[in-house]
Amino acid sequence: MKSVNIAKFKSELGKYLGYVRRGEEIIVLDRTQPLARVLPYKSLERKLLVEEPLDKARSLINLHFKPIQNKKVDSLKFLIEERGER
Repeated sequence: MKSVNIAKFKSELGKYLGYVRRGEEIIVLDRTQPLARVLPYKSLERKLLVEEPLDKARSLINLHFKPIQNKKVDSLKFLIEERGER
């Protein structure tokens, strides 16, 4: 890992990007304080991790649902009751 101050980084940008292309990390300093980190793009890629489930999933074929009853609902009345007088 290399560190460089802002002025030198700006004046020799091509040189430092060459280091990054070769896989190195550059820390850009504002005087003595780290300001930025320049990394190769490939190091930012995240890999997808796929794991086997702990339990087997149940089949959806055997699921049964209760039928929906055909009720007439006044949605405005329901909302007013639910919210009260705000």
